[in-house]
Amino acid sequence: MNYVLFHIPHSLLKIPKQFWAICIKDKDYISSSNLFMCDFLTDKLVPNKCHKLIFKYSRLFCDVEKFKDDKKEIMFQKGMGVIYTQDCDNIITNPNYEYKNKVLKSYYDKHHNKLDKIVTNIINQNKKCIIIDLHSYSDEMVKKLFNIKNTPDICIGIDNNYTSKELIDFTIKHFKQYNYSIDINNPYVGTIIPNKFINKKEDKLLSIMIEINKRIYLNSKNDFNKLKECLDEYYKKLNYFK
Repeated sequence: MNYVLFHIPHSLLKIPKQFWAICIKDKDYISSSNLFMCDFLTDKLVPNKCHKLIFKYSRLFCDVEKFKDDKKEIMFQKGMGVIYTQDCDNIITNPNYEYKNKVLKSYYDKHHNKLDKIVTNIINQNKKCIIIDLHSYSDEMVKKLFNIKNTPDICIGIDNNYTSKELIDFTIKHFKQYNYSIDINNPYVGTIIPNKFINKKEDKLLSIMIEINKRIYLNSKNDFNKLKECLDEYYKKLNYFK
């Protein structure tokens, strides 16, 4: 039985060529910003034989984690809606309406349609689905964005309709066994909900976001291996979670 899906939206660096038509920064700057904001190697932390959906492009080009409607997206005010106009420091693009619509239809919508389909298939086959919305962040990034200085090793993001208390407690207990510090909805809030299930209540679906502080896995190979072992065990245990 395998009803766990890892959703990994920000781990890759690829930028399609149409991005450069609206970019106002040079390629060296974008390359540096892209690497800084990427959830680097999170796609390598998950178990090999698991359901996973990895967005194939950089978040600087299209951020599939954000709401499609800018009015609903709190980060749009910082220039970081579904189409970024800013990074953490500067204005980087000047997109027009036509460009945005093309990106939404060709990239954003396709990703979310795939997410809807995968989750529906998992539920049909297993009578349930648990989404692990996997991210990473740096202390420097959240200081720039939110002026937050004290950050946990692991931030757990929850949704009131789709993250049960049992799943929260289970997750906290597991990561504490590996001596990681944990906080809920700090510095990031919420978790991915497939479009098909937004504003609904589906008892067969659970979702939880795990935001990993880069300091606990990028400094050494031992740190990386420890976290990978932790996530491997978390995945194994989740497949028996009720």
